Amino acid sequence: MVKLEEVFGVSRKPVLSYIERQEVDGSFENALRSDKQIIVYGASKQGKTALVSKYLPYSECLAVSCSPKSQVSDIYKSILRKLGIEILTDKQKSKSGDVEIGAVAKIKSKLPFLAAAEIEGSAKVNALAEQQLNYRSIEFNLELPQDIFDLYKQANSDKFVILENFHYLSSDVQKQLAFDLRTFQELGLRFIILGVWKEKNRLIQFNGDLQDRIAEIPVEPWDNTEFISVAKKGAEELNIEISDEILLRLCEESMGSIGVVQELLKLLCLENGILQKQGLRKHIVDQMTLDHAITAKCDDYSSRHVRALEDIAKGQRDVKDKEKKPLFLPYYFVIAILSMDFSTILMGVPRKKIEEIIKSRHHRSTDIRPSDIGYLLSSLAKLQTAKKIQPPLFDYDISQRTINIIDSTFYFFLKHCDKGEIIDNIENPLE
Repeated sequence: MVKLEEVFGVSRKPVLSYIERQEVDGSFENALRSDKQIIVYGASKQGKTALVSKYLPYSECLAVSCSPKSQVSDIYKSILRKLGIEILTDKQKSKSGDVEIGAVAKIKSKLPFLAAAEIEGSAKVNALAEQQLNYRSIEFNLELPQDIFDLYKQANSDKFVILENFHYLSSDVQKQLAFDLRTFQELGLRFIILGVWKEKNRLIQFNGDLQDRIAEIPVEPWDNTEFISVAKKGAEELNIEISDEILLRLCEESMGSIGVVQELLKLLCLENGILQKQGLRKHIVDQMTLDHAITAKCDDYSSRHVRALEDIAKGQRDVKDKEKKPLFLPYYFVIAILSMDFSTILMGVPRKKIEEIIKSRHHRSTDIRPSDIGYLLSSLAKLQTAKKIQPPLFDYDISQRTINIIDSTFYFFLKHCDKGEIIDNIENPLE
């Protein structure tokens, strides 16, 4: 019997209401057939993982989840471990920090290899030699893509590497990986990168040589026709029918987010007592059940988003010049976002617009320099990482000089929340 959670809702597992979109799914399939590295990007909860897992089951790939603390070597270690390769390393200091040197990879072999000579001088030579009968050793450098590829081939692997949450990595790590991706592409080691951002050519900005060597797949935008197709496909799986009036309103309320659509459909079913496939076809026509679903989902998102806004407003509070009074720009940034009309936010907020609003409300507007605004916006990613806001709400596109919302549920939250009440409750640093 088909369960509700198998049909609707946000899940890492594929749901039965998944629909194929030619522009997105077709592009991804074409990219898989090419020799290019693949970048899948878009706001959070917009179907990146669902797209990849539809055509490449994660169990058949080498999937690595990135974190703000991940270094390039950490990512490569994770890849090698998933290949069953044991890594023994020594560390030396360099200008860039700890560098893995004299690294030895212990690779499983079909034939026994006696490793005593390799570990000569150890107090446990005999014991270790016994343990290593089924391994052979290869020296390698964790910082060299060529060495990583050689180990990959030694392990007889042809799997794709999936890097999830690429946006969590620091700019320096992203830049290094952008250079390594070119080498891997030439060697034939394929990567699929999933990231939360909206602008094209994100990695090409780090390394122009990636031009024509990567395939970029944006999962946005979604339109209402596609949302309705998702709803109707899922409804057939559950043997239910949702009225056109409810479907149209649900699409409008979701603000372009497939994640919100999926969650509202799940809650709508729960409100109507649908937990699994119905024996007799059931019709959903009561608008009140959608009202309840919207209220419940708004409450669900509210605590996380309000807390995130409060944390951003507090900023880092680390004034470099102790004699200079802080400008508290993160606070004014949050107030500016909450004060804007919805259409402006949907289109992406130009830097000039955010600067105008901040200056119009600031207690020392004449002290604000363009460089202050530039630093505020360029450090948004770092601030959100420091505050552990995951996924992040905002991203600054330097090339377009635009602030984008990259958590798709935030639009839904902004539409349904009381923004005035939130502004009143955010701690004013001047009080």
